Amino acid sequence: MTKNPTSAASSPELPVSNSPETSPPLTDSHSLKLILKERLKKNIGIKGEFYLPCLPSMLDDYLKLLSDFLKVLGQNLDAAQTENLRTLIANALTEGFKNSPHANLIVSYFPANPQTGLGGGITLNTKIQVESMAQKYHTWPDIRPEPLFGSHPDAKVMAIVAELGEAGKAAILDVGAGPGRNSLPLARLGHSVDAIELTPIFAEKLSAAALAENLPIHVTQGDVLDPLLRMKTYRYKLAIATEVLSHFRYPEQIRLFLGKMSDAVLTGGFILFSTFLAVDGYEPDEMAKQMSELCWSYLITRQELEAAIEGLPLEIIADESVMEYEQKHLPDSAWPPTPWFVSWASGRDLFPVQETPPIELRWILVKRL
Repeated sequence: MTKNPTSAASSPELPVSNSPETSPPLTDSHSLKLILKERLKKNIGIKGEFYLPCLPSMLDDYLKLLSDFLKVLGQNLDAAQTENLRTLIANALTEGFKNSPHANLIVSYFPANPQTGLGGGITLNTKIQVESMAQKYHTWPDIRPEPLFGSHPDAKVMAIVAELGEAGKAAILDVGAGPGRNSLPLARLGHSVDAIELTPIFAEKLSAAALAENLPIHVTQGDVLDPLLRMKTYRYKLAIATEVLSHFRYPEQIRLFLGKMSDAVLTGGFILFSTFLAVDGYEPDEMAKQMSELCWSYLITRQELEAAIEGLPLEIIADESVMEYEQKHLPDSAWPPTPWFVSWASGRDLFPVQETPPIELRWILVKRL
């Protein structure tokens, strides 16, 4: 959507007299050079775009970025123009972030008057570009090598499944199944698998693979957080959600997810999910929270996890590092699962530091009481 444009102030026009010349000609070389440089602005044009992630916490930084850029072009905003630009950007960032953590604020700039170039000021237009998680994932098969999420099922998933007993008696729910990295191996063991997948292209791939092998997998394309998406109740011995909660946005969504899983799992059954947890002693601020959504690394504190589970018939029985567990238990040929996994799971996609980041992807195993 396009917002109203705002214009930066231009350099003042030099007064021109209509009366006959009465003063001596201006011949000072330095003064004439400054005048020519000012005149040259009329013949200089510029246009382009800034793509700014819609993170409301970055308002002041973005405003400084744009103001400094305009100053380089010889355009100085007065107080009223600065406030107008602030309001324009603030509203756009809030609206974009509300729609998606992957929304961009596109700020385009061009001469206010093409005939006078930079001498006539700069106009700024703003537009919000929204891209959903499903839309971003849709392009993965075209830009990333297969297998998209790894060639081997999660070692933690397979370890829990091994404890469930006879394969044919264990119904499993796979939330965020993707193209089937866990669903397919589980079904090959004889488990009945119900898979939920948000991205249509992945749901189609999984359905086709299951049909080709005649595997007991039922695929539902949809969002597990959608109130209209109903799951079978009191049915599964195990529900898994690997690399799913990293796409959530609010603690309330974790509560909703756990409530749905609680209704779906049998008493004595298990829920296994991975999530980014802040280390003890680190309290994420708004900028870190918003950036974690942008980086597909939505982070919560252990206090927020405990609040989400409070009152539900669930008990956390294990809390382990995904990185450490998977590296130890996956075959050497399967580690790392993807080229991006280590950076992402260690928290370095969000905090690209040599030191240990203050967050980490953790396996959380919950028992249904």
